[in-house]
Amino acid sequence: MKYCWIALALLLGACARTPSPEQQAEQQLWEQQLITHIQLFKFYPANAQAQGLEGQVNIEFVIDAHGNLLRQRVISHSGSELFVAAVQASLPAASPMPAPPASVLEDGEVEVRAPFVFCLTPSCAG
Repeated sequence: MKYCWIALALLLGACARTPSPEQQAEQQLWEQQLITHIQLFKFYPANAQAQGLEGQVNIEFVIDAHGNLLRQRVISHSGSELFVAAVQASLPAASPMPAPPASVLEDGEVEVRAPFVFCLTPSCAG
């Protein structure tokens, strides 16, 4: 059985203001929607699975107020380059993504960091 999961961390960088409880709830809902949406497009590379490979790709991507992918960058990765290619193909395919709430936008966009974890056993899936 194959396992592939992602988690998101919003980079709200220079935002010094504390979000209201309503904004926090809105942000959490959007994060759940974003993860659910991206999961529809992610995949475990068949060649990596056949070779028994596991790994992780840490990626940073930026989306605009409408959910369009503006850019993506691999921060780091472990394992095969097959995983990097899979993640780099998944994000454009998932665009447009759910539109972010206005409270997380900075200059009309939001930066997201996400680890994509590829593993073949339940124990490494966290």
